Order: sequence, then structure tokens, then C-alpha cells
Amino acid sequence: MLSKETLVEEFVASNPRSQEAFERALGVLPGGNTRSVFTSLPFPLVLESGNGCEVTSVDGKVYTDFVSDFTAALYGHSNPVIYEALKNIPLTGFALGGITQKEAELGEIIRNRFPSMEKMRFCNSGTEANMYALATALVFTGRKKILVFDRGYHGGTMSFPDKGNPLNIPHDYIIGRFDDIEGTKPFLSADIAAIIVEPMQCAGGVRPASKEFLVFLREAADSLGAVLIFDECVTSRLHFNGMQGSMGIVPDMTVVGKYMGGGFPFGAFGGKEGIMSLYDPYVQGPEKVLVHSGTFNGNIFTLTAAIAASKLVTPEALLNLNNLGEKLRASAQKIVEKTGFDTMYFTGHGSEIGVHFRGDGWYAVRESFYYYLLKHGFMIGFRGFICLNLFHTDELVDRFLQCIQSFVDEYQG
Repeated sequence: MLSKETLVEEFVASNPRSQEAFERALGVLPGGNTRSVFTSLPFPLVLESGNGCEVTSVDGKVYTDFVSDFTAALYGHSNPVIYEALKNIPLTGFALGGITQKEAELGEIIRNRFPSMEKMRFCNSGTEANMYALATALVFTGRKKILVFDRGYHGGTMSFPDKGNPLNIPHDYIIGRFDDIEGTKPFLSADIAAIIVEPMQCAGGVRPASKEFLVFLREAADSLGAVLIFDECVTSRLHFNGMQGSMGIVPDMTVVGKYMGGGFPFGAFGGKEGIMSLYDPYVQGPEKVLVHSGTFNGNIFTLTAAIAASKLVTPEALLNLNNLGEKLRASAQKIVEKTGFDTMYFTGHGSEIGVHFRGDGWYAVRESFYYYLLKHGFMIGFRGFICLNLFHTDELVDRFLQCIQSFVDEYQG
């Protein structure tokens, strides 16, 4: 039978440079990083480079990457299409301090995919975009309350895990029950300014919402005169038109980010022209217009990478990728069900998959699974997260599934 302690000991012994780099980082970075999701015990793997769907650690080990930067690396690593577009940017200047035509070009590309974003504005992360979307809804409605959902994640300053988040912006939140119509109805009130929801929660456990629940929210927003916001930073890669397009539900505002910047920091919030015109000085006049600025909004690197990357995102490419993800999830679930290994189960939709653990000793199983995969050359998110990118193939997925089967057999051994 597999031993978590042995797997961890083997990891420590075979990754001395990662340990050294981590200990150095602890000297200047609390926790040794600036992105808490990378935390793992006894120390995280430290990476040096990536190509396609492979990453290489500072210890020289190559791993097949099934994290895909938590959905942001849709295009894999060092994608040649994006590299080709970027290589001449240093020659033309990249901090021009003015408007460029690429802003409108990217805006048209995004609106083509998400017609609900009639007008939009760019920023530098999904977190920032969600902050602005909610602030816009408060101004537009003149109200203060915001309906959010348990385990929802709209960035580090607006997340709602079971234990709460002391870093949240102090809005007047009402926390409803995700994908639970009857459980959410009691929270509806006429003073709600906005309803914000992920069509599938990612950080909250890769939990898809039902179409019925999202339709219920659309109807509730209409009845209350509230602004319905879909946070599609993660889910926009699950269909060419996002999950709003696949389900035929049109929100008032949409937030996108992550992969859409082609690997560079990016966020965008947009919606109905009547809402977004609050930022238009030619409509509102200089005294009433909302001011939204940011030094790196619409920076040349991000715009160029995003425009190039958009050519890789076709309906066919996303369909094939999400079908491959469905194969992985369904096959992995079949493995644990067939072997009676009910400590572990899989959820998700398309190319995004959650790995969950339950029962006595579940944490040891999670750690064992993570370090077993690393030992055999596969990397997933430590918390139990799998995501595919455009470089993954059926052959790689089959090898990954074989490794999952081996883990289950040896753990039960």
C-alpha cells in the first residue's frame, strides 16, 4: 500500500533545488510566493520553463502539465503564434502613454464572442474587473446590496469560502446558496443592486450551475431591477460564446480575464450600452461621468498577445478540448467507481475538472495522489484541480488515466 510519508520523502530527496529556491523566497515573501494557490507542503515545486503542455522544474525534471495555470494557460506554454506576434514589440515601443488602435480591435473580438458585452473596458485582472463591474452596478441602480453565493470566487478581495474571507471589500453582501433555487429565494429583496455568479464555480470546487438556476437568477434580476453579472473569467473557455451562450442566458454585465490576455495580465468588464455609458464623457458630460483609469490598462504586450491568441480560439478548437476534458473526467470517475475507491471523486465541465476527497484520512489521500502523480511525471493543482490546454492529446490523457488507475490500485493495495 502507498505511504504518503514515503512519497513526500521521495519528493524532498529528489527536488533539492526547489527546496533551496523556496527557502530563499521565504526570506522576502510571506509564504514563499505571491499567489497562495501555489502553496503545498513541505514546499512547492519550483518551475523554470514551459513548452506546450510540459513544464520543467529547477531540478531539471519535466512534467506533463495538467494545471494549465488554473485555466489561464489555455494556449499552453511558449505558444509560437503568440511569440511570433510579440517578438517585435520592443522595437515599436510598449509604454506609449496613449490610445492605440489595438484596444478597439480586441474589443470587437471580445464582443463577437460575447454579444452581452455591448461596450467594455479593460483592466489588469479578473479580480479588478469584478470590482469595477460591481461598483458600476451599484452606481447604476443606486442601491447597495449584492447577492453572491457560497464558495463563490470573484478574486482575492471578493470570495466566499465556508470559513469567510477577512480580505473582502466591505460591500453589503447577501450570501445565497449556489445552484439552489429554493435556498436562494428567501434572500431576494428589492434593495439588491447586483447578482453576481460564476456559471461554474472553479475555486469553489468546480461546481457547474444548472441552467434552471441561472434562468431563475435572470428572472429574479428582471423582477427586482437588479444587474445580473456573469463572472466568466474561467467559464468563457467552455464554449466559444461562454456558458451564457451555450445556455442561451444573457446577463446584463459580463466579466472575463485569465487566458484572454494570451498569457499576460488582463481583465475586462462590460455589458449593456446603457450601463457602460456611465463611463462615456461624451454621453454623461464631464461632471457626471465615472472615471476609470489604470497605467497598464490596454498595454501593448497584452493587447498584442490577446489579439494573436484569439485566432487560436475557434468554436471547433474549444469543442475538441472540452470533449477531451469530458473523456478524462468521465473515465477517471469510472475508475474510482469500478474499484470502489469512494474516497475520491471527480466533478467539472469540459476542460476543467475538480478532484475531491472525502471520508476519514481524506487529506492524506489528497497529498498521496498529488505526489504520486509528480513522481510519475504529471502535475495537477495541489488542492485537487485539473485543466487541459490546446496542446493536450488523447494519448496524453490516456497516459494520465493509466496513472490514476495505478494510483488507485496501489493505494488500495
